[in-house]
Amino acid sequence: MAAQAPLPSQRASAAPASRADDPVNAGRVQLDRYLDAIASDYIAKRAASVAAIHTRAQAEARQARVRKQISALIGTVPERTPLNAKVLGETQADGFIIRKVLFESQPNFPVTALLYLPSGQTAEQKHPAILLTPGHGATGKLGDASTAALFALNGFVVLSYDPIGQGERLQYPDPAKPGSSLATRPTGEHGEASLQPMLIGDTFARYVLWDSMRGIDYLAQLPEVDPHRIGAMGCSGGGAMTALVGALDPRLAAVGVACYTTSFNALLPALGPQDAEQSNPRFISSGLDFPDWIELAAPRPYAVIATYSDMFPFAGARSTVIEARRFYSLFDPASAGTPAGDAPPSVPPTPTGPALNADTTNTVSPLARLQFITGPGGHGALRPIMGNILSFFIRNLEPGADADHPVLPPAYLAFGPQNAMAQLPKDAFQVTSTGQVSTSFPGCATVFTLNHKRAAQIIPANRVPLAGEKLVATLREETGAEAKPGSAKFSSELLKAKSGPIALPSDGLDLQGKIAVPDAAGRHPAVLFLVPNAIDADNDIARANKAKFDALAAQGNLVLALTPRPSPPGTDDMKSPLLGPFYLLSLRADLVGRTLVGLRTDDVIRATDFLASRADVDPARITAVGSGHMGLVLLHAAALDRRLRHITMDHVLTSYQSLLDAPMPVGAPEDIIPGVALHYDLPDLAHALGSRLTATDSLQGTDDLSQTSTPLNTLEHAQP
Repeated sequence: MAAQAPLPSQRASAAPASRADDPVNAGRVQLDRYLDAIASDYIAKRAASVAAIHTRAQAEARQARVRKQISALIGTVPERTPLNAKVLGETQADGFIIRKVLFESQPNFPVTALLYLPSGQTAEQKHPAILLTPGHGATGKLGDASTAALFALNGFVVLSYDPIGQGERLQYPDPAKPGSSLATRPTGEHGEASLQPMLIGDTFARYVLWDSMRGIDYLAQLPEVDPHRIGAMGCSGGGAMTALVGALDPRLAAVGVACYTTSFNALLPALGPQDAEQSNPRFISSGLDFPDWIELAAPRPYAVIATYSDMFPFAGARSTVIEARRFYSLFDPASAGTPAGDAPPSVPPTPTGPALNADTTNTVSPLARLQFITGPGGHGALRPIMGNILSFFIRNLEPGADADHPVLPPAYLAFGPQNAMAQLPKDAFQVTSTGQVSTSFPGCATVFTLNHKRAAQIIPANRVPLAGEKLVATLREETGAEAKPGSAKFSSELLKAKSGPIALPSDGLDLQGKIAVPDAAGRHPAVLFLVPNAIDADNDIARANKAKFDALAAQGNLVLALTPRPSPPGTDDMKSPLLGPFYLLSLRADLVGRTLVGLRTDDVIRATDFLASRADVDPARITAVGSGHMGLVLLHAAALDRRLRHITMDHVLTSYQSLLDAPMPVGAPEDIIPGVALHYDLPDLAHALGSRLTATDSLQGTDDLSQTSTPLNTLEHAQP
């Protein structure tokens, strides 16, 4: 059976259409812009700091500092253990051999890969090598078959492997549909696998980085490879992984990152955060941006590869290269180039065809360490510039070779069944007997099992529950919650609002809600009723919440039903139904050191300010009610704000430990707080609240946490 027709680089689906004009998304767009403004402030400070660097010594000091920062953010890499590499077969192609390879990046954690070896080599001959990482395609390494072949035909040994969650390495395989994932697609697999590592202060990037590093280990020990001439190349999601390993593994002698490099100022408002390994918590708030991936590699040869119509904004790629070029020039003056002509514009217009170094009007030598390779087309359209890409690697890894005339057989650039690689049998690209590691090697490790073991090792044993000011400080540090009880002020008109819809300001954003005010004069008990969406909507959840709202009001309470940010919740591109519609929003918050839990906690504290400031509310009798994710928010808010005399919650996650114990969490992103399990757990908060808390029907990590609006079983504790 013929293989799928691989392209020179894996194509990815286009970005989802903008829904910014949809009123349903008004609250989400508002929150996105709020978070992006925070990001812009951090980015501006970072840019000023880099602009102040004028010497190589200063640049090296920043490299050391940033490398340490990134390593801390993604998590300490595992211990280097035996690869236990195996060759499970090979296929002879025209001009190269394809070997099926299996090695372990961690104990019992197999990596499926294909090794491309140029034909006609002698036993003594040492070749340069390329670690080739595919984009976010379900077929994994198969999607890079043509690119691998082109490198092999130009004298390179190529290791093309399946990243976690792709090809033969599904972490959440669907038992009813072999080869399919319960997480839907690779980015869903990555997002799902990222949740539990984040709870212990790690990231999914830690795992993909280590796979790449072990791939370099594998190449370096091959008799056919010169370990000093190993490079790395990747496009799209593979570009993200290549940027990561290129920055942190100095053994790479040349790096090519395609259709990934941009800037956060360009990416966030256009496309938003995209994947787990690309969105490390606190990355932006730590003073980091896309140029840091390039600048950490200086002075090693580096090619930023971009297309003009990419979904990763080209303008961001160019601005990033402009900064990186100045940084590189402190190590390699040739990277700055030499002036051409009489005072041309500092930034040339975007070309329409393949071009080199379109970020500057200076003439940049092809021998310069930093190259900007650009061409027409959308995401992953590398075919028109494959010659330039190959020339870059030949020039830097094959001294003496003719870098200006790479081998580019048309059959390996063709699309569909005309591509030469499509003529090979499918078996040539399948390493395991079943097509999946999970079924070929039952009991092998997964990201879940590896993280579960690591959690047991690093979560402090017999931790003393936090209390008092230490608890408050820890909650603020971990969640990013900032609101201080009593600090919010409201207009006199709002404080006199009568029954009906209400828009409550919080951080300059409007929270949508509804208020019920008793007719009787005097001060009344107040109930803050946290709801996931408007209670007047036409659905079962809204109707159940409206009934609760009416019942609370009938008891003589002033009731405020409020939807915390985003308000209204809106929609988003779901990477997977397992992750739900808040995953990408949570990544956006995480990047700037905030969390959905913390943002919503701030909303609750400000809503409590509003209630306590009203003349018709008894500030000594304010309580709150919430279910599911909303209940978990109330748990945090009540620990920070003692004015909430009692909270009633149901169907709330019982503990983060139970989430760490769950092989495949469902609907968890709204509850995730990076690093939380190292500092406290939800029972600690329940203990701190004591009699101020009533909790029913708690959920385990194995339960469906997306079912967050089950009606409260009781309202008896809603009124003090």
